[in-house]
Amino acid sequence: MAAIEIAPAVPYSLERTVGAFARFPDESVDHAHTEGFRRLFRDSGGAALIQASQRTDGSLENPITLSSQAVVDQPDIDEFNQSIRRMLALDEPIDELYARMRSHSRLNFLGQQLRGLRRTLDPTPFEGLVSSILAQLISIRGAAVVRGRFVRAFGRQLTFDNAEYWTFPDAGAVQDATIDQLCSIGMTQTKARAIQTVAHLSATGELSLEQLQRATDNEVVRHLVGLPGIGPWTAEWFLVNVLGRMSIVPAGDLGIRRSSGNWLLDGSMPSPDDVRRVYEPFGDLRAYVAYYVLSAERHKLVPPVPR
Repeated sequence: MAAIEIAPAVPYSLERTVGAFARFPDESVDHAHTEGFRRLFRDSGGAALIQASQRTDGSLENPITLSSQAVVDQPDIDEFNQSIRRMLALDEPIDELYARMRSHSRLNFLGQQLRGLRRTLDPTPFEGLVSSILAQLISIRGAAVVRGRFVRAFGRQLTFDNAEYWTFPDAGAVQDATIDQLCSIGMTQTKARAIQTVAHLSATGELSLEQLQRATDNEVVRHLVGLPGIGPWTAEWFLVNVLGRMSIVPAGDLGIRRSSGNWLLDGSMPSPDDVRRVYEPFGDLRAYVAYYVLSAERHKLVPPVPR
């Protein structure tokens, strides 16, 4: 079992960072568990189950250990480790975020309670877009169920320690799927057509991470909303969840609107314009602030009562 030790940008809490993956017991790709976090990767050379772990002794300065729990054939382990490193934001400084949150009493409270939390990134544009498409106009739990069926229909499976681990499907494995095949796992025809298009563009290299990283926010949004079944909501979440752009808040998202109303306004449901205004002072970190506010509900935190 090959292992490397990484000193993350501190403070860093792996437990808080991967906690979002533990919301649904049937999650088949991203596994948060007592040992930390596990994910199965696959490339043309083989597959490997990569585990990230961190000592849980109360310190937020402990290193992260990346280890290969199971290896099939000869995959590029270094590339998988880099994917995990980016996905879990191990090298991302966070001091400036906390400095800006200290200017607001409730946000300062959140920063203290969730210290070390990072937002995670989807490893590929294909995975990020498919996950967002499946989440359109449906509950988070419902989207997780359909995503699980999609993974089992087109992904690859490995059994380790009496548990099943699945790769998120490659675009090449999906691009030839028919509309009927995609709809049979619980998605609408509109979503199926959108996923067909995204799979084709990803398989042919037209939606590469490197290409999209070079584009501006507006260029990415214009490109994505020109595709079938993708609107501003999906495009804005793509900027945040795949490219790590923190300057745009998906202000139309109901979860962000509800949590922002509870924590930053008067408790009522704000309009998307109200949401944009309340995060404007946080500049290029506004989406990160919104992520902390959105995470409060998952951590069962409530706004403190002013003294």
